[in-house]
Amino acid sequence: MHSEQAKALLKGSNHFREGFPIYINRVEETFDLDFHTHDFIEITYVCEGKGYHHIGEQVVPVSKGELFVIPIGIPHVFRPVSASRSDRLVVYNCIFTEQALKSTADTVGDFTLATALRLHLGEQQAGYGILDRELSFEPIFQSMLEEHTTKKPGFTAVLHSLLGWLLILLARKLEQPDDVRFEAADAIGETMDYIRHHVAEDLNLQALAERSRLSERHFFRLFKQRTGQTFHSFVQQARVRTACEYLAGTTLKISAIAENVGYKDLQSFYRVFKQVVGTTPGEYRNKRLDVQGRLSV
Repeated sequence: MHSEQAKALLKGSNHFREGFPIYINRVEETFDLDFHTHDFIEITYVCEGKGYHHIGEQVVPVSKGELFVIPIGIPHVFRPVSASRSDRLVVYNCIFTEQALKSTADTVGDFTLATALRLHLGEQQAGYGILDRELSFEPIFQSMLEEHTTKKPGFTAVLHSLLGWLLILLARKLEQPDDVRFEAADAIGETMDYIRHHVAEDLNLQALAERSRLSERHFFRLFKQRTGQTFHSFVQQARVRTACEYLAGTTLKISAIAENVGYKDLQSFYRVFKQVVGTTPGEYRNKRLDVQGRLSV
């Protein structure tokens, strides 16, 4: 059935403006796009909701945190669970040419280059996906979208660098055994994952140290060594990052968002948000709405 529909070809030339071979967007998947192939390499990251990835003759359930590499010429399409507005599937799409892959990968070493080329040549299972339990890929896609959208001086160099970092992280994940790839590697990784998914809860060091079966002192030291931040700072960053997702993707009132990310005191939320992001929540929302509006033009 899919083989008949796979004649649709998406061309990178429609996206690679002024000869720059990297393009990224954040879109809500619908049923409008046909089953298709493309003449570029694509890395897709699910950032909201759930749905299905139709690839070749397979149908794969997908949800937040899953990443897929789609080689040139592989027929596929992403679909939400249903056409209902409550069943959203939102993804980041990073697309780039074969030459961009080679030139970027060359700058970060043969190990990454070999892995990346193996992926796009299809030697891995077509549409090979990994589960990003720690959500370590998401900030890279966020930064790439920001650079691509604002086009500040030097943005092309930054995007090549971020693509390199994306390939390195992907290569590291693919070199891990399946059980490590799909599970947090250690107690600190589990805790980081837990924090990101439970920002509304009362997150305190003592309780999470006990959950990790570590002493508070040992937990604190390992946590800072792993993240480069204190436990308190990491929790604040996670809460603000989730707040940013609410601000950009919903119409919830700021007071409701503050409560949803664990702040009972609105003034404290404003103070921490401005300290981390550099703007107030309202200014951030207005800026993101402006960016999204320009992307949809």
